[in-house]
Amino acid sequence: MNTTILYCSSGREKPDFERRIINSLIKVSGKLPIVSVTQKPVDLGNNICVGDVGVSGFNFFRQILIGLKKINTKFVISAEADCLYPENYFDFVPPRDDVCYRANKVCIMPDGRDYFFYKEGGSTLGQIVGRNFYLSTLEKLFEGAPEWSIEEKNFPKERHHQSDIFKKIERWDPPAPIISFKTHRGMRYYTHSDRTPIHELPYWGSGTKLRNYYFHGIK
Repeated sequence: MNTTILYCSSGREKPDFERRIINSLIKVSGKLPIVSVTQKPVDLGNNICVGDVGVSGFNFFRQILIGLKKINTKFVISAEADCLYPENYFDFVPPRDDVCYRANKVCIMPDGRDYFFYKEGGSTLGQIVGRNFYLSTLEKLFEGAPEWSIEEKNFPKERHHQSDIFKKIERWDPPAPIISFKTHRGMRYYTHSDRTPIHELPYWGSGTKLRNYYFHGIK
């Protein structure tokens, strides 16, 4: 096992919704170890609860850094509390451990809608990175920074955009799209995407059925 799943959550999603997300993650993760770094306790792998520190990009990366320090596998693959991952997604093994690999198949389901939008460009919600490379990069970015902050400006953005990890990005094709639900409870209210509605996806099926189950528990 060269990979650990690193799950991060701010604890803002509705408990039943996040529980169904977690159950799906457990089902498709196979035997990979999971480290979860959350702002509320969850029953998922090795859970590290940091408390209610607030929602921000700064705190998100701080949670990642905390998780990386508890992981000892060669690679770390991301998972988030408002995302669904397909079977065999976690089977990917990158050819290099000093490059950030991002899945190029991501579909957004906006709040209140029962269809998808395709998102180009990948995201942190679907990436796999060499653990040591990621850890050393974030340790440099957080030098001299406060432990937690809800002000995005406190994150050293200039160094963030110049850091090696975000300059060395490669794309890879997962077996099916990652589904990112926009519940308006996460860090970002809106995500740029193609605005052409997609009502059904291979593997995932009907947007209506997917929404009914994850939001309302209706199978």
